[in-house]
Amino acid sequence: MLSNVKAVILDMDGTIIDSMWVWKQVDIDYLKKRSIPLPDDLQKTIEGLSFTETAIYFKNRFYIQESIDEIKNEWLDMVKEYYESVIEAKKGVKEFLIFLKEHNYKVGMATSNHIELVNSVLKRNDLLQYFDTIVTTCEVPKDKSYPDVFLETAKRLKVSPDECLVFEDTISAVKGAKSAGMRVVGVYDCYGTCTPEELSNATELLIEDFECIVNNYCKK
Repeated sequence: MLSNVKAVILDMDGTIIDSMWVWKQVDIDYLKKRSIPLPDDLQKTIEGLSFTETAIYFKNRFYIQESIDEIKNEWLDMVKEYYESVIEAKKGVKEFLIFLKEHNYKVGMATSNHIELVNSVLKRNDLLQYFDTIVTTCEVPKDKSYPDVFLETAKRLKVSPDECLVFEDTISAVKGAKSAGMRVVGVYDCYGTCTPEELSNATELLIEDFECIVNNYCKK
């Protein structure tokens, strides 16, 4: 799996931390407060959008009166406590990161989340120190269905795209990573927007957590 790989790029939500359930509840509560029912297609539609793009989408689709910044700040207030005290890393993540650093792999993160929440949850789970760089989609022109965030992460890690192995939990992000010329491992999340079969067909390997990676690929 790690042959010819110099860098590993990880998504955060739904990939290395168990947080997707929080965001679905935030969408429900945010819209309910405004007497708007949750559309069945919402999660799939906003998949891979940056934090700002998602706020713009909500404002336009649901005719939200608040500004983009006000929408984002309300979401941050709603999820801050979860990221600071509730959300946990998936099984085997820390062990995998330790293995990567001990074996001189570069480690990056490409995420659609807000950097404040990223830093908060990674620090609390004692993971932040293992990342050489973190890139959010707010820092690049396009969302994760495009190669931009993956290419920028590789650039900061000083590696070629074909030397990167990406871990992702959504089909749109898998397509973005592949279009960047990178190999992709799928991480199935039960709160995600795709079936295990869809993710398996789109990636070279499918996992549910990182214990199997540690046990099968990281043991001496």
